[in-house]
Amino acid sequence: MMLCSNRSEGFGPKSILSSPLPTSCFTDTVLIPLPVWIALLMLPVLLILSLRHRKQNYNPSTAHLRAKKSHNCLFTTVSVVYYLLIVANMLMEVLEIVRLELIQYGISLIPFTFVGLLLAGALHWTEGSGGRVRGWQAVNGVLWVGGIVMNVIKVVALVKEGINGRRDSKYPIVDQVTDVAVVAGVYAVLAILEVVLQLWRAFRINNRQQSLKSAGNPVFDGGWMK
Repeated sequence: MMLCSNRSEGFGPKSILSSPLPTSCFTDTVLIPLPVWIALLMLPVLLILSLRHRKQNYNPSTAHLRAKKSHNCLFTTVSVVYYLLIVANMLMEVLEIVRLELIQYGISLIPFTFVGLLLAGALHWTEGSGGRVRGWQAVNGVLWVGGIVMNVIKVVALVKEGINGRRDSKYPIVDQVTDVAVVAGVYAVLAILEVVLQLWRAFRINNRQQSLKSAGNPVFDGGWMK
């Protein structure tokens, strides 16, 4: 298969070298991009459900209560780390692609991971494009958790294939194992930060609502809700 030229095994999925795990070609062509495909399929479904929910529940008097971008220094710092980690994983993927090309091993569908990383970053930055996509956090969850799982599978398969393989080449297996393990680790940190930042946002929304209620805002004081 041209996507995986010169690899020790074909597309598979059954592998002799890394059994019971699939071949490296199958992993890079099917498993690695799988979370991105799932996320892309989820988006239109969530958008349709969001439009339906908005038509049934939209209340102009409470539309302004959606949390605004935080100016809290610590929140901003954590957010910057989040985006830097997305860039870091993109650079790690570039590194793996370049080194695979150096040994003419074929890069398969590894570049498709850029779509997932950019999509997750865009959804997080816009908070689901300004709240139009309800449940967008689930999309990011699929991308982060899926990234962890698929890259861990890839690491284990590479180790089973032979940690000392390709030692005399420009990209020994031990180096690829290290690169992919770093990618999996960054996905894990991104998943943690996603949860932290979402909980933080929810806490801010609750505080804003409580503040408006305490200030006698008619939305909460019975003026507009009766």
